[in-house]
Amino acid sequence: MRSDKIFSKFDCERIERTFAQYNNTNESEKKLIELLKNQLHRSKQVPPQKIKANVVTMNSKFILKNIGNGKKEEYHLVFPEESDAKKKKISVFSGIGLQVLGSTIGTVIKENSGSEQYYVIESIIYQPEAAGHYNL
Repeated sequence: MRSDKIFSKFDCERIERTFAQYNNTNESEKKLIELLKNQLHRSKQVPPQKIKANVVTMNSKFILKNIGNGKKEEYHLVFPEESDAKKKKISVFSGIGLQVLGSTIGTVIKENSGSEQYYVIESIIYQPEAAGHYNL
């Protein structure tokens, strides 16, 4: 069974190589990694040149709008070693990162399983593939 997410083949290859570096992580991160592995295997994987501009890919910058209060914030989806909460760089191995990767503008996500905060991907400010940057 396929998911409705679309991933760049290039992103999938890099994410899969990154899994090996995270063997000794905490239990919650292990669960997120397993979920991401399942998503990768169920997703539609396409060449980077075929990714539509409305799909969040690795290194994309996007706006999340809090559905409850209307607040908008810019985020950057990155690999775990580049994550930095103060700079709004979200790891793909985080709950939000896992949800936004491969999702399209308009997708609603939940902050985390224990939260009632919902966000919508309002726009994508920068997507490497749309900009012709296929190797970021």
